[in-house]
Amino acid sequence: MQDTGRGISAEYLDKIFDKYTQAAPTKDTKMGQGIGLWICKRIVELHGGRITVDSQEGQGSRFSLWLPADKIL
Repeated sequence: MQDTGRGISAEYLDKIFDKYTQAAPTKDTKMGQGIGLWICKRIVELHGGRITVDSQEGQGSRFSLWLPADKIL
């Protein structure tokens, strides 16, 4: 999945999949609890897969997901 949003700064990229962690908030955004990406990563890993992110601040983000073929219905 790819978007063209505000992106994630390099200093947060290695932390965004951590439990209760959020990228730096801005005044115009609503923040969650910082658990959604952690849940996604755990589910993917429990199925033998992995999830990654590539992002540049101001240019959006791309999340990639890989699952073993034998885990896909």
